Amino acid sequence: ALPISLSVDLDIGFSSEMPRLRRLLLPTLSALLLATFAAVATGENAKLGAQECADLGFTQDLRCSTCTRLKEFLPSGEQKGAADSAKLVSECQSCCQSAGDEVFQKALLYVCPWQIDSDQDMQDFVQRKAEHFKNLEVRKRDGVRPSLIFIREGETEQDATERVNIRGWKSDEIRDFVAMKLGVAAPKSS
Repeated sequence: ALPISLSVDLDIGFSSEMPRLRRLLLPTLSALLLATFAAVATGENAKLGAQECADLGFTQDLRCSTCTRLKEFLPSGEQKGAADSAKLVSECQSCCQSAGDEVFQKALLYVCPWQIDSDQDMQDFVQRKAEHFKNLEVRKRDGVRPSLIFIREGETEQDATERVNIRGWKSDEIRDFVAMKLGVAAPKSS
């Protein structure tokens, strides 16, 4: 905690009601200034505008969960580059949207057996990484496009509306995406 001393002088110089007005406004203004200072001092991020975020290289579709994941992979503490990493994460959090960070109860991966044999990344995910997700079920069907279906609590596969085509994705991209959508830590690459 930082020792803070605030003094606000509201000597506007007119009206006989000023001492009363000053007594009423001073606590409110002091609290407002204190809250603003505290937010800056503690590093709380004010949300930036769309243009400011675009200037920083972030799109309006940036999700706060992406900033959290980014922080996991950047230097921190006493590591070299930690200050720059902290600044990047702070900027990311100033531009992110928390909507869309929905966590699902279960996921289904539909994949063609032929695709597993011919796509090295799909093979790696299905054979080495999928088993680490207890709420992911792999279903092999001839001729299906590789896709993920995410199911909310109380929903059935037929009711599910969150479907993602993952054709051409890298194994680690599938792993990270499934981990984010299921709200679990991604297993480390082996």
